[in-house]
Amino acid sequence: MTFEIIIGREDKDKKELSNKATIFLGKHYVQMGNVVSLSNRVLLDVAKPHVILLAGKRGCLHGDTMIFTGKGYKKIKNFNQSQDKIFSFNKDTKKFEWENATLLRYPIKNEDLLKFELSDGREIIVTQEHPLLTSDGTNILWKNANEFEVNDQVVLASTLPEVNNVSKGNSISRLLGYTLADGNINIRKGVFKDSRGYFYNGTKSRIRIYNADSEVLEQAEQDFEIEFNIRPTRYSRNDCNCEVIQVENQKVVNNFIDLGVPSGNKSEIIRIPNIVFESSNTFKANFINALFCCDGSIHKTGRQIEYASKSKEFLLDLQLLLTHFGIESTIRPKIAKLNGNLFTNYRLHITDNTSVENFKKIGFIINKKQQRLNLHMSNGTKRRKTHYIGDNLVCKRIRKISFVSGLSEVYDLSVPKNHSFIANGIISHNSGKSHSLGVMAEEMANLPEEISKNLSIIIFDTMGIFWTSKYENTQDEQLLKKWEIKPNKLNVTIFAPQGFYKEYKENNIPVDKQFTITTSDLEVSDWCNIFEVSLISEIGILIDKAISILKKQDFNFTIDDIIEEVKKQKDFSKDIINAVENRFNSAKSFGIFSENGISLQQLTMPGKVSIIDLSCYTNFTGSWNVKGLVISIISKKLLIERINKRKLEEVNLIESSQLFSKPNENEMPLVWLLIDEASEYLPKKGKSAASDALIQILREGRQPGISLVLATQQPGEIHNDVLTQSDIVISHRVTAKRDIEALNSIMQSYLYADVLKYLNKLPNLKGSAIVLDDNSERIYPIQVRPRFSWHGGSSPSAIKKEKALFSI
Repeated sequence: MTFEIIIGREDKDKKELSNKATIFLGKHYVQMGNVVSLSNRVLLDVAKPHVILLAGKRGCLHGDTMIFTGKGYKKIKNFNQSQDKIFSFNKDTKKFEWENATLLRYPIKNEDLLKFELSDGREIIVTQEHPLLTSDGTNILWKNANEFEVNDQVVLASTLPEVNNVSKGNSISRLLGYTLADGNINIRKGVFKDSRGYFYNGTKSRIRIYNADSEVLEQAEQDFEIEFNIRPTRYSRNDCNCEVIQVENQKVVNNFIDLGVPSGNKSEIIRIPNIVFESSNTFKANFINALFCCDGSIHKTGRQIEYASKSKEFLLDLQLLLTHFGIESTIRPKIAKLNGNLFTNYRLHITDNTSVENFKKIGFIINKKQQRLNLHMSNGTKRRKTHYIGDNLVCKRIRKISFVSGLSEVYDLSVPKNHSFIANGIISHNSGKSHSLGVMAEEMANLPEEISKNLSIIIFDTMGIFWTSKYENTQDEQLLKKWEIKPNKLNVTIFAPQGFYKEYKENNIPVDKQFTITTSDLEVSDWCNIFEVSLISEIGILIDKAISILKKQDFNFTIDDIIEEVKKQKDFSKDIINAVENRFNSAKSFGIFSENGISLQQLTMPGKVSIIDLSCYTNFTGSWNVKGLVISIISKKLLIERINKRKLEEVNLIESSQLFSKPNENEMPLVWLLIDEASEYLPKKGKSAASDALIQILREGRQPGISLVLATQQPGEIHNDVLTQSDIVISHRVTAKRDIEALNSIMQSYLYADVLKYLNKLPNLKGSAIVLDDNSERIYPIQVRPRFSWHGGSSPSAIKKEKALFSI
């Protein structure tokens, strides 16, 4: 019979309590030769308070990565989770499906990302742990970015569905193509003479399209007439052996600029306009047709099509656009020489049989080019030069891998069902999310009543990923069966800021209650943190004076009361008073301040999990300050309340013959605080709005009964007190040197090898981790169990032990 490993419990408590008041965390890995298998159950003690550091990287992307949505391709940082859907890939069925998704934004410090350059010229920049889909020749599987090598394959989507979100005609699509390829916009400001001979200050704007082909010129003339009801000027230019279509109209020029055509010298900075990505395939086809009629060429036999540009980014956009028509392409640099100087240009090549055939869906306006395209025959060879997998996937080899540094923020998506999306054409896995945090919450909420009634769990959900725990994890039903676990939903209460509660409901997020914080609970330093001003600046001094006056009056004041008090101050200039007033008016938009905020009793219901969703502030300026403020206010109140309750518990312990005496109706349970992205609230350098409150809990919280679970992607960037106060560390894979050093510093006294050695031995499976237990001075390799809910002095005890009358 295998024994159970209990993390965080001392030997004397193991003898006394056995496995009572523990939660099932996962199973222990054992290795025999080259075979690694799961054996003993690993349990985590919840009878006593703990500080647990949970470290693990999430896979993330550069903010400019183009992801495919229901509105076409757009940068991931511009994803609108209330309006956009994601085209996700089901690896089991090998089919794509539309899904809702949540945007996740993570700050990073001192971290190197990986840049993959593929054989077809496309690029992607990812964190080292970000999974991408690959093929080993037989199967398709997920692999972390840091496990790829040059010449490995990644899997891309070879076809995309049509999207149609813009009702614009084909004439504007062709004009955009002509202008981006062979046109320009010129805007001049200065002194001009009108038709009467008078001079005036003004602006002259014009748009020109240069081309030598009459079919293109005639089509452009017609399109200007259809779209703008304007007859353009057409004339010959001897210096370029071509003709020009010209329109001098401010509104027309502004229209093209608004659509994304740069003015002036544009050749190196152009991009595909958003309207093209968002529009129908017919609109896209006319745009591409116009481009290739200008700067494109086709071999006389039709076997190869090319497009030239100085902008590599433009060609990368075009490469994505062509996927809508099942066209694969390759981008290569080409060195050009002019007047003795060398310049780098780029060419997009379409060479494989299937793709050239599919280009016939687009065609050419120019008859000569269309005739060449018609000459192309597949000759029974369906595919050539490209490794396709079925009808909707294609493989590309990695040509180069390099490091990228200097980024301060990365992005990811939480995709509930298939956990995947298309990024720069590549099938990418979504965030690993806070899997272990979710497992802990599930287990604590499902403890026997005699234990759970003494515990309360609060999750500060800063990224908006835990609300899905209200639903059963039916997606992993077979995996759960292997663990003898049934899909289940978590009995949680989700709190949303009052000002966003209605919006959450409209977006079908199952929030339960509104919450606010009491305005008068904030200190002057809190307001200065929110507004990002110095305490000793004029603005800070005025805020200090107004708040100090109001606090002396001993009543719960509101933001309006603060504004009124600010206006009364005569020792400050009108500009400073207005600046402070504007800041407090903007603070109203946070939707979180009120005269009487939420009570702790509502947040700390015995045996309940409370999720405080703060993700609505993600796009706010200073969002981490606002989130940190909420964590700070609630944490400070919890500590004060638990200290007071602990005093009463000690008195009861002395006066009662049993700890199993009936608890008081108003007794506050022991509290577990679970905080994601903890390095933002407890940074190694500097302070956040939550730093002081959380550091106090780290140092003093265990005695009155507050446990902390702090999850971070960067343990090397977290406050030193977290490293010194943590008695348990659960670490999934981390790779950065400073993160490894931070973990080593915690357990260096009894580890005989570097933490990295233990991490490298872990199987490449979801949930693999090492557990460092300071109580037993042991390290355990484990696999955290799958989630059953859907993936989004002396210390007191949670067990009321029978004990003899206290005696001295």
